[in-house]
Amino acid sequence: MYRLLLQLIPAALSHALFCAHLLFHGFGWLSFLPLAAAALLACPRRAALLIQTALLALWTAEWIRSGALLVMARLSEGRSPVLSGIIMTGVALFTLLSMLCLWLRTSKAHFR
Repeated sequence: MYRLLLQLIPAALSHALFCAHLLFHGFGWLSFLPLAAAALLACPRRAALLIQTALLALWTAEWIRSGALLVMARLSEGRSPVLSGIIMTGVALFTLLSMLCLWLRTSKAHFR
């Protein structure tokens, strides 16, 4: 039980981070989608696992895209892009690893 919760927490945090990303960029009414996806973690169905995987892959791609745009914007302004690039890469890797956590044995057994 505790092992399952520890494997689902990174995915829930990834959804919360993406919700904050949407709110920061002014998509307030769309920010419910990652929160609904986080609630879907409690659903023990195989389709829920596939939906979670697809959404987290999409979130990872968006983090990479927005990170690249941020780095290019900082370069064009003459500012250092290193810290922002490291942060965005870290968030993208965290989201990718949280997607992989869903495919561990305990999590797969939860999603049947």
